[in-house]
This record gives sequence, C-alpha cells and structure tokens, in this order.
Amino acid sequence: MRRFLVWLGLLAALTSVVSCAPAVVGEQQRPSPTRTAAPAITSTPTDHPTGVPATWTPVPNTPTPTLYPTATPVPTDQPPLIALDPGHGGEDLGAVRVDENGAYAYAESDVNLALVLRIRDRLLARGYRVLLTRDGDYEANSEGADVNQDGIVDHVDDLQLRIDAVNAAGADALISVHQNAFYWPDGSRASDVGGTVTFYNVYRPFANQNERLASLVQEELVIALRGIGHDVLDRGIQMDHELEADPEGGQFLILLGPESERILRPSEMPAVLSETLFMTHDRESELLQDPEVLDTLAEAYAVAIERYFQRNGQP
Repeated sequence: MRRFLVWLGLLAALTSVVSCAPAVVGEQQRPSPTRTAAPAITSTPTDHPTGVPATWTPVPNTPTPTLYPTATPVPTDQPPLIALDPGHGGEDLGAVRVDENGAYAYAESDVNLALVLRIRDRLLARGYRVLLTRDGDYEANSEGADVNQDGIVDHVDDLQLRIDAVNAAGADALISVHQNAFYWPDGSRASDVGGTVTFYNVYRPFANQNERLASLVQEELVIALRGIGHDVLDRGIQMDHELEADPEGGQFLILLGPESERILRPSEMPAVLSETLFMTHDRESELLQDPEVLDTLAEAYAVAIERYFQRNGQP
C-alpha cells in the first residue's frame, strides 16, 4: 500500500484528515522492519507477545509461487473462476503494526493472506472455483525475474506476474485484498484515522462491471463491520487514479489499470482492490487480529462476489 508519509506534508495545513484525505493504496513496496524481528506465529494457545491470535494457521515459507485453482474443474458448464490476490508477501510486508514499545507486532501481508484463505473457503463452499496468486508467505516473483522486461526487478514485476497468472487461468473476476495505514508528517501513527475503501478502474472495456463489483464489495464490508459494532468510516468506492496528491501523479493501480508504460499486460477481467481497514487505527488493528472478525469479513467478501455473479444465474 502506498505510504501517505511522503505526500502528507502537502496536506498538513488541512484541519480534517478524515474528511478530506484519500485512503492509502496497497500496491507499492515500502522499507519496513525485517520479518526476522517477529516471533513465529504458532497454533499453541499461549499469550502471544505480538498480539497475533494464537489460533491463526502458521504461514509456511515457500520459495516459489503456487498458482492454482483450488477447486477441481468440471468438464462443462464450469462455475466462475474467482482470482483472489493477498497483497504483498515474502520480504514485502506491506504495512507493519508495531506495539507501544515500537516492537514489531504483525504485518499486512499476513493479515491479507489469513483473510483471503477464509474467502477462498467460503467461495468453494458456494460452488465457485478459486485461484490464489499466493497461498503462503512469499512474493509471486520469488525468482527475481524481470517480468515486464524493463531492465529493473521490483514490485512491478511481482504484480505483473500475478496478472499474467490470473489472465492465463481465464479468471472471471479478480479481488485484491489489502489493509490501509496512515501516518502524520512527523512519522507518527494516526491512531484515529480509519475506514474502508474499494478501488476500481473506469478506463477498461468492462468499466461498468468494475464499478458494480466495487460497489458490492464496499457495501457488504460496511454492513459487516457495522454489524459487529464498529461504526466504520465508509470511504466509498474510488477510481484508482484519484490520488492526485500522490507524487507519482495519481497513476493507475497495476492490477486494475489499462495498458501503459508501467502495465505491460493488463488484467483481462473485472477487478477491484479493497483496503479493508487501517492497521494504524487502534480499534481496527484489534479487529484485524481477531479470527472471528476475519471470518465475518471473509463472509462479506463472499456475499459480494455471489451477488455480483447472481445476475448471470451462476453458480
């Protein structure tokens, strides 16, 4: 997810960050503490020093990406194939939550994966086929290939590899799951800035489908969060290039945008990028560590996807 720290200085004079600042986007790599500083996640019921629920399934270190349909295909009349993308992974932790002492607590990449695995299970139970861009703690481009052939190996290559795998599988929809973060110009965590937002792109042949999918995802997440007693700030759906204060000029998100200098081979299906909650927000950080809340959020994503495909009578 993009860091607000770089460009927040431009907004420092504004008096209400919650009402006027766009949400952070989750595609760019950032400098962050190394994962080795974190205690291993275990399934033993103990008081975990990081605050990560002890019931979380351990995430294995996998050297190469595993891109696979998680349901057995049928010969004819196949149900829709849903591609789920847990943002970040491996050395790319995404946002990092630290405790009151400044010690590493948990990483966005782990939350994204824990949530996506739950979404997968609910979609499979509903009869959908599912493709994961990663199913463990690794980057899709773990071999360091120059996927977009620009002479540089960076996070763009990782994202392009994910797009290529989803396109090759012929997925019918793509949902990329991320978590948000917000920091003040001095680098301090904004503990009261939160909310949920869903990004989509209108400059595609399937722009209407993008917007509809984004609206359904956003609606179901807000309903689910308010249903558990969290009066979440509904940041709505936003076009993926609306971050005009971004120093890069409000570029399209790589997973969502059309062909461009940065996007060599764009995704070929309706797609959205969801920033579920803010890890830097005190209450929302707690929610993201609660397995029951993750179950509720996963159900919301599954319901949104089901509503999207019901118009066509599938599955």
